[in-house]
Amino acid sequence: FRDMTGLEELSIDGGQHDLDDGIMAGCIPALAACKGMRKLNLIFLNLSTRSCAALSAVFPRMTALQELNLDCNIIGNVGAEVLVRGLADCKHLHSLRLQFNEIGDDGLAMLIQGLPTSVDTLDLTGNEITLARQLPLLKFKVLILSYNTLSTGGPGIIAASLANPECRLEVLHLFSANIGDGGVAVVAESLRSNQRLTQLTFDDENITERGWNPFF
Repeated sequence: FRDMTGLEELSIDGGQHDLDDGIMAGCIPALAACKGMRKLNLIFLNLSTRSCAALSAVFPRMTALQELNLDCNIIGNVGAEVLVRGLADCKHLHSLRLQFNEIGDDGLAMLIQGLPTSVDTLDLTGNEITLARQLPLLKFKVLILSYNTLSTGGPGIIAASLANPECRLEVLHLFSANIGDGGVAVVAESLRSNQRLTQLTFDDENITERGWNPFF
């Protein structure tokens, strides 16, 4: 990539290759030349802490970056913290996808605290988010928490954010997130004071007619 300074979009899918965190950490610095990068997809590459550190060093040079997809790696909470440090200067970044990356509540807290305000879409499908402690879900317009096993208190954390007048959420996906009748009722009640949310997705696996009634 040394001479590809004008490269704006790059997609690498390592699903068919035997790559590891060390190999990728050695390759990633070459991306530093791609200062015009707008869309970067690095999926199924076993990216972990070392690769995240390498990316964090490269991101400050990608000031035009708008979309980042790191789905299906093993970033974890520590990797999320490292990534955030590098992304802080990506002021045009608006979409971050981190599906299936073993990220828990600590990692989510780091993302909430450290991502630039330009990021309005965060996809954390299939991680280890439980919302077992207070986390303000206020700064994103689109938040996807599907296929996470939320704790019994998780719906209350969501409801508290939706009822907050500073909440920017417009789209919230909670498909297959371990939410039953009681959790749905808690979330539904919070919508009485929310004027922004336009899309809310549950699934009906654990929700009966009693759970849906508060929406009608």
